[in-house]
Amino acid sequence: MPKIKNLNPSVIGRIGGSDLAVPFRMPDGRIGYLWGDTFDGTVAAVGSGTDWRSPVLTIADDTPVGTPIVFVSSPGNGKQLWSYPHDNGEFTTILPTDAVSVGNRIYLWVMVTNGLGNEIRCEMWYSDDLGQHWYIALGTHQLPDGSPRWSTGYSGGRRTMVTWERGGDGYIYIIGTGGLARDKNASMWRVAETTTAIEDPYAWDAWQFRDGSWRWGKGDADEILPAGTRLGEICLRRIQNHWVFSGFDAGAYQAFVRVGYGPIEYIDWHTAPQTNPVRGAEQGSGTYDIQERLYGCYVHPSSRFENADGSTGTFAMIVSTWALSGNPYRAMQYRIPTPAALGPVSTPGAAVRKAVNPLATAKSRASAPATTAIRGGAHGAVRRVRPDGSRPD
Repeated sequence: MPKIKNLNPSVIGRIGGSDLAVPFRMPDGRIGYLWGDTFDGTVAAVGSGTDWRSPVLTIADDTPVGTPIVFVSSPGNGKQLWSYPHDNGEFTTILPTDAVSVGNRIYLWVMVTNGLGNEIRCEMWYSDDLGQHWYIALGTHQLPDGSPRWSTGYSGGRRTMVTWERGGDGYIYIIGTGGLARDKNASMWRVAETTTAIEDPYAWDAWQFRDGSWRWGKGDADEILPAGTRLGEICLRRIQNHWVFSGFDAGAYQAFVRVGYGPIEYIDWHTAPQTNPVRGAEQGSGTYDIQERLYGCYVHPSSRFENADGSTGTFAMIVSTWALSGNPYRAMQYRIPTPAALGPVSTPGAAVRKAVNPLATAKSRASAPATTAIRGGAHGAVRRVRPDGSRPD
């Protein structure tokens, strides 16, 4: 599992020390990378220079993920995406968690933090010009009663760090966990791909365990991973007909990659195949699958299970480290083992091979019963499980 490249320092974006570099596909097909607290300079260290910024966006062409990422541009030459002062008495910084492109619009989810692990609210921002200019959704972070539109207390605090991806069926699917205390399980939501719905928290459907089965409904979402799971950063991507859920398992101190196939409602994340390609250690052994002070761990959206010629594809992951000394403080590109595909894939330049599934379209989904059993693993066997993983029957 070789480390391919340190992504910072970078002249593009004026990045000395920084982290995250969350990779997402932009409306024009290029790959955007969202950076957290960023300092200028030529050293990958906390406070390596002046000009504290977050979030920052850099952009690269969509090239094979097994080759080094090369940034080609950054809106405003690495400027903070919107203006605000850090350490302003209300909060210290604003950190990005993920972005999703819908048509020509990029939606960005951020956490407003008053010290690491103390998130006071979340916000949704958008750009209609490839990241050059940004606007807060609906013009305010508040509801009419003055409370946060996107509260960090919702669903047990599990809608704080959020990752989202289009399902190809008219919905965006969202997985969330807690903030940087990294002490929460995960929950899931969906929302229709319309501006009105995306920006309205009341339009989001929660994935709930009710009356012995899972279903979409209103109210709090339930935990989707085994009891006791404690997550950090997370990333959900749809790759070649598969759902790939990756991130940092803080409880186990390692990266994880979970893979599901077909409609996301039929995936049992308790039993979905999982790999752990990078492990953390306070004192690393020097091998590339051990990374000191590990976090981040986002699967790159251009990863592939299979190439157009049928050969095994390549997966890459963006991993961060923050040394106790503050140096290094950086994001890195890793090549990781390619997980096994669970079903037919579609590859660029090859004929699309679609899996036959009765819930593959938005129309058939709309007519599906509210209560849904789960199909687990590669075989799609129907099973019913409680949020803690136990079976009611």
